[in-house]
Amino acid sequence: MSQFRSEEMALIQLFIQNDAANDTLHELGHVNAVQFKDLNKDRTAFQRIFVQDVRKCDDMLRIIRYVQELMEAEGMRVGPVTRPPPVPSLHELHERLQDLEKEMKQHTASYATLLKQRGELREHRHVLSGAANWFQQARGGVTFTAPSEGDGTGAELLNLLDEAEAGGRSTAGSLGHIAGCIPTANLRDFAVTLFRATRGNLLLKHDDIDAPFRDPLTQEEVQKSIFIVFFSGERSRQKVDKICDSYACSKYRIPDTASQQDAAIRDVEERMRDLKTVLTRTKDYRLGRLEQLSEHHGAWMTYVMREKAVFYTLNLFNYDVTRKCLIAEGWCPASELQNVREALRRGTLKSGANVQTVLNVVHTKETPPTYFKSSKLTAGFQAIVDAYGVAKYQEMNPAVFSVITFPFLFGVMFGDIGHGIMMALGGLLLCVYEGKLAFLEKDEMFGTLYKGRYNIFLMGIFATYSGFIYNEVFAVPSEMFGKTSWCSGEMTDDQECMMYTGTSPANMTQKWLRNNINKAWDFSTGTTTYEEVTWEVYPFGTDPGFAHTANKLNSVNSFKMKFAIIAGVVQMAAGVCCKLMNTLYFKDTITMYFVFGPEIVFLNSIFGYLCILIMSKWTTNWDTTYILNNYEVVSIPQVYCDADLTNTPCWTPPFFDDRDVLFHGVLSRLPKHMWCMKDGVKTAGCAVYKLAKSSGFTYIVEGNVFDNKRIADPLGNFTKAECMMDPYRDDGGCSLWKQSPPSLLDSLIKMFMEIGSVPVANQVIPGQGGLQMFLIFIAFVSVPTLLLPKPYLLKKIHLEKKAKEAEEARLLHGDEELGHAGGSEAGEAAPEAPAAAKKEEAGGGDHGHGHGEFNFEEEMVHQMIHTIEYVLGCISNTASYLRLWALSLAHAQLSEVFWEKTVIEIGVESKDSSMIFVCITAWACFTVGVLMGMESLSAFLHALRLHWVEFMNKFFDGSGYKFAPFSFDTLGDEGPE
Repeated sequence: MSQFRSEEMALIQLFIQNDAANDTLHELGHVNAVQFKDLNKDRTAFQRIFVQDVRKCDDMLRIIRYVQELMEAEGMRVGPVTRPPPVPSLHELHERLQDLEKEMKQHTASYATLLKQRGELREHRHVLSGAANWFQQARGGVTFTAPSEGDGTGAELLNLLDEAEAGGRSTAGSLGHIAGCIPTANLRDFAVTLFRATRGNLLLKHDDIDAPFRDPLTQEEVQKSIFIVFFSGERSRQKVDKICDSYACSKYRIPDTASQQDAAIRDVEERMRDLKTVLTRTKDYRLGRLEQLSEHHGAWMTYVMREKAVFYTLNLFNYDVTRKCLIAEGWCPASELQNVREALRRGTLKSGANVQTVLNVVHTKETPPTYFKSSKLTAGFQAIVDAYGVAKYQEMNPAVFSVITFPFLFGVMFGDIGHGIMMALGGLLLCVYEGKLAFLEKDEMFGTLYKGRYNIFLMGIFATYSGFIYNEVFAVPSEMFGKTSWCSGEMTDDQECMMYTGTSPANMTQKWLRNNINKAWDFSTGTTTYEEVTWEVYPFGTDPGFAHTANKLNSVNSFKMKFAIIAGVVQMAAGVCCKLMNTLYFKDTITMYFVFGPEIVFLNSIFGYLCILIMSKWTTNWDTTYILNNYEVVSIPQVYCDADLTNTPCWTPPFFDDRDVLFHGVLSRLPKHMWCMKDGVKTAGCAVYKLAKSSGFTYIVEGNVFDNKRIADPLGNFTKAECMMDPYRDDGGCSLWKQSPPSLLDSLIKMFMEIGSVPVANQVIPGQGGLQMFLIFIAFVSVPTLLLPKPYLLKKIHLEKKAKEAEEARLLHGDEELGHAGGSEAGEAAPEAPAAAKKEEAGGGDHGHGHGEFNFEEEMVHQMIHTIEYVLGCISNTASYLRLWALSLAHAQLSEVFWEKTVIEIGVESKDSSMIFVCITAWACFTVGVLMGMESLSAFLHALRLHWVEFMNKFFDGSGYKFAPFSFDTLGDEGPE
């Protein structure tokens, strides 16, 4: 029963010796059975005993995560824990990790410095190569293009260079240059700033470097360009130098002569080759070191997280100075007490302590946590319930019902054989390969799908089942259970449909059901076989003959709408019955009689009655139901009459429209309105009823109410009294006409608007008017019964309790006065008794919905709100279940539109194989993206709302808190919080 109600919990108290505390908690961490209470709530986190140990563990976790980041940066995968911790103590591991952090940070800094030097050498090489190229182009007469240049600048630069190389005193003192490297993104602003600062008295050359540079710290790629600026004068040099610094330019020296420039390039390349060798060796050492650490990383992480969890939990314990032991309190399932005792014994033996840990079970009035033992199948549904609220201790668990009702309601909205099979296969694959796909559990996107794999599988199964009921395979009807029961004039190759004697099926414009009329009437002899005419019904699900008919939507919508109401009322009634289970378990008789009773009566007197009408309407054969004399409903089975009318009530011969020659002319003297066939229109026969009278009997034949509406007027001349007086009058007398299925919506409205009055033509069940009056009466009485008795009964109980406490206090006070003369100590203790009584009085009074002192006004307001919410909620919640119909209709219509508009109208009608392939591909994309993706999510959310609001609010309190035991299995990367 642990699935229906939470596990029985026990409050335990532990006395643990200091030396055995760590090992004991390690053993309890593997048992997963104790949730410890915080006995140091008055202390801050920094005042706890083991706060330094927790900080030490945090520091070690930080270092381990830092090493893990280095491994991930190098593309190394951290494997699972396969070996025990390599160090014997936490202190030694902390020192080792600190040394490791210092080593890795120094190595990382050195490696970053080498990478920076390699980047600088690369920039220097590009600058030297670019400068040499520009100087060569200038000497070759190539024209430069720069913001400060005009025509003929190439020749001017050539003259300047020649004079500079010749050592001309005037030019050497005035011409200068600065070369370097700059981020390409800053180049344009850099050029504009130079031009404005020097007023155009400069010459700028630049070129982009093809390969980007990677920042050694941020690992971001940066595109850079080389440049050289020629200027005149020392003042310009200072300006250009400051502008270069402000734009993060790297400046490099350019030798004056071409030979020096070539020598500088060779020197830079040599240094780059040496640096590459150093980087390779440094990289190899780094990878080797990280490879060694990867073997211990998982074990270290697990060991430190467990130690942190142990110290974090030890901070919850109270330290007894006198006994020199730790005192702990916690909740434990009663069924796990033996396992906990065994874990305590193992912890004591492991630590070598002399004193065994003591376990006491404490009796308390505190509310224990809620704990349900969940399996793989029920865990997903339990998570759905817990997302709304955790059940109160020992409260009925809605997840047990949700295992079936949730996927069922989803299937009703998502019903399609093809879509359901796709979803079921997806869930089945996740279930079969759950071990191999366990890594998805921590994934942000696919973790939810993996955890809900059994939910998905069951939702697919129920969607497939609903698809069989709807008979839709990707919105296409199928005949997998046999041929359609409907016939039409176009089905000339169907012998069963074309074999009706007495008519021409091929010329009929309307569809008809397959039946056994040839067996009920012998057309060769013109006699009855006394066998009732029955119609074939499709074996399972919706008949495929409804597809592509004018009334398909009307028929399907009517069924889905009524079924949605039935499903909703049944589930809401089940929710109210769960409240009964809670009241019986908690022995709350007041709630059982004055809350559950009125609620179940109100719900069933209106909406339960509506479900009965729906079921009665579905199960009634309206082809054989007739209204006799606008007074009563009679059933006339379609059995054909014999020649002497001895088997009445019966039907006239099929497809025979001349009544005067039937039955030896017995019907010829009947008035004209007693005949159901129009002139020239032959039907399967007219019903004949034999009405007994005091002076004999009277034959009454079914009339055509469409031609003569007067026979269906209950206030006209066709009544029971008129029939008894003169049955064969043309303007009155007896009448018999076929009853049409009444509208249940009108019946429900008139149930309140016309109380007790139900016309015979609108009756679904006998005595409907009186039954409705009785149901309205008990529904009306149930509202004040739900509102008033409970608050007043709680008030009475509270007053009786107060009176009893006052009497006990008076007697106690009197005894103390009698003993006052015997000693002063008794006299001093006397005033404490009323104070204790007041304290008990303030702490008691746990009545109604709240805790503490009973307040009648608060309880009355609470019950009033509950009554209003329930009465209005029954109406709104029932209407809310119509979303089952709406979502199912939307799903079916979208499926049909995608199939018809893409595959049929565009693909098949084009008669082009390539176009058909394209259309089928597009249809598959629409199906997976829209129907399997968006529609399934929509149906899931609506099913979620129906359970949370419409079902669970009928009984679910949800004020509990979840059982969270101390466990090593639930530790995350950060350890306990």
